This record gives sequence, C-alpha cells and structure tokens, in this order.
Amino acid sequence: MVQAPVASTFVALALIPVALLFTHALISGLRGWRYHALSGMVAVLWDLSISVFYMLYRIFGGVVDGSVLTMTPSLTAYFAVHGIVAVIVMVLEVLIIVSGILQLRRKGKVRIHRRLAIPLFVLWVIAFLSGEIVYVVYYVL
Repeated sequence: MVQAPVASTFVALALIPVALLFTHALISGLRGWRYHALSGMVAVLWDLSISVFYMLYRIFGGVVDGSVLTMTPSLTAYFAVHGIVAVIVMVLEVLIIVSGILQLRRKGKVRIHRRLAIPLFVLWVIAFLSGEIVYVVYYVL
C-alpha cells in the first residue's frame, strides 16, 4: 500500500464529520427538529473552509507529495467533473448560508433555503464520494 499524501488524508478525514452534519441538518430541517441551523451552519462553514483551502492550495502550485496518480485523459475528465461539481456546491453553500441567516433574522421561512437544501445535499454527496473514492482506491486498497 502506498502512503497517502498528508494534504489528501487531511481533506479526506476532515470531510467525514461534514457528511454527518449535512445529513443531520437536512433531515432535521425537513422534519422541523431543533438544532438544524447550528449543524447546517457548522457543516457549510467547515466544508467551505476545507474546500477553499484545498482548491487554493492546488491552484497556487501546492503539490500532493507522494501522489501515485498517473493522470490519464479519463482521470483528468473525472477530476474536471469533480471540480465543477465542487464549485457548484460552494456556490450553493453560500446561497444556503445567506438564506439561512435571512431566516434567522426574519424568524420566518425563506423559500429559496428549503428549495436549495436537497440539491445542495445531493451534489455535496456526489462531490464528497467522488473524492473519497479516488482516495480509497489509490491509497487504501
């Protein structure tokens, strides 16, 4: 087994609690349970900070030391789709956090917040799993 790069391991592990928080926020928000605002806000801020950090790290020349990935056209396309979905997720997260803050201030529902919740969750799961799958296939198996 090849040793996983530190940056990849950090991101792969740091996003696992976000999955739990997003799931709690979605389920509790749809059912009207308590604390969905807190779990949702923590999930979005945590995910945004990790995702933006990693993207900026890679954009500004940060290499993933020890990476065993040989970039093929299909893997490049895979990462391109993964990156596009991740950027869409970040935009949705900003919209969710803004609409959530509006809900808290108005003490009433903002329709766009509920309408964005499920698409955000689905796209986030796709982005999360597509990153985790590459990590597991190349560094764990």
